[in-house]
Amino acid sequence: MVKSLTLDTTSIEYAILPDHVKDDVPDRLAIMLLQEENEYSCFDYLAANEAIRRKAAKPVDEDCRVKMCEWCYQVVDFCKFRRETVGIGMSYLDRYMCSEKGKKALGDRKEYQLVAMTCLYIAIKLHEPLEMETSLLADLSRGCYTEMEFANMEQCILEAIEWRVSGPTPLAFVLHYISFLPDMISSSIVEAIFDYARYQTELAIGDHYFVKSKPSVVGMAALLNGLEGMATALVPERIQNRLITTIVEYTNMDLEEVERTQMRLSTILFNLLDDAKTKTYIKLLEEDSEEEVDLSEEEDEDDFSEELESSDEESNSSNDFEEVDSDDYEDDIEVNDFEEEEEDFEEEEEDELIDDDDDVEEEDSEEEEEKVEEEEEEEEEKINHTLPPPTNQRSPTSVMRKSKSKSKSKSKSKSKTKK
Repeated sequence: MVKSLTLDTTSIEYAILPDHVKDDVPDRLAIMLLQEENEYSCFDYLAANEAIRRKAAKPVDEDCRVKMCEWCYQVVDFCKFRRETVGIGMSYLDRYMCSEKGKKALGDRKEYQLVAMTCLYIAIKLHEPLEMETSLLADLSRGCYTEMEFANMEQCILEAIEWRVSGPTPLAFVLHYISFLPDMISSSIVEAIFDYARYQTELAIGDHYFVKSKPSVVGMAALLNGLEGMATALVPERIQNRLITTIVEYTNMDLEEVERTQMRLSTILFNLLDDAKTKTYIKLLEEDSEEEVDLSEEEDEDDFSEELESSDEESNSSNDFEEVDSDDYEDDIEVNDFEEEEEDFEEEEEDELIDDDDDVEEEDSEEEEEKVEEEEEEEEEKINHTLPPPTNQRSPTSVMRKSKSKSKSKSKSKSKTKK
């Protein structure tokens, strides 16, 4: 079983970047991303050199790295140096082991220990105000290594890593990420988030699993775990979401890889808890899960009731709509029927008027005919009284009278046909 790194919390060296540096954070992040992608990248050198490790009697394994990392932290804490210096020294160690010169140390634990101590010596020499002498290293090794061996190894390491000694660390990314928080978040809250994220980056430095991981991803995972540990009243969710979107916008980070790193860091933290703390932690998780289930059930019930209410309202509105439509349709039908009845009534009135006019004209014509016939009869009677008795010969007056009567009858028939 691989040993986990155990650390003691210390005071924060810095948690907030100066104002003149905050303006340059996007540009600084871009340079740091280029560095970790090219010159300062690493791979799993233990798995890649498995054949060399099999030939050795006591090959280097993950526990060796954990022990050397613990020793480095003890030295840094004793000398009051920054704990980030250990991360820088372990970066030198990993990159040296990935080189051709570092393959030799994979089969010899004594040489691996010399490399680790020398890497810490280089980091302190470059990034701390005080320099550690090689004589002190020799004393710390309890006579296993001489000052000359440390000097020679220093030269070998710098040549193997091509003198690239200013690479980005996970804590440096956390420091730049956290600068995107708005000013409304108090400095004490920012320091608390930074402290929790820093502790996780230190645990990641002691775990060989994160050798091949990018410092930007480790820093992002540690920061997200730190935010999750804060109450939403201190850091609202909208601010957390804005922070994440801003970081992703500037880094184009793979969030799935960040989630895997988060899970790994959470597992390491859980393994460091003792039995009592583990039980309390499990109880808290169960309580949180029960609350989430209750909230989800209530939300489901509320959603279901809202759906029912909305469906009832829709049905009522549809019924009202249908009623209105039916009423409008009936009104339209009634109006159309009324208009048709009016048209029929007008047509009937016109027909009746025309028939009445025809009847009046016929009556007038009949009366005129009757009068004419009566007048003719009276004239004939007068003539009969004055004329002699009839003979076989016809008089011209009778012939003329008959022709007149015939012409009158013809004119009457013509007028009737015209009508």
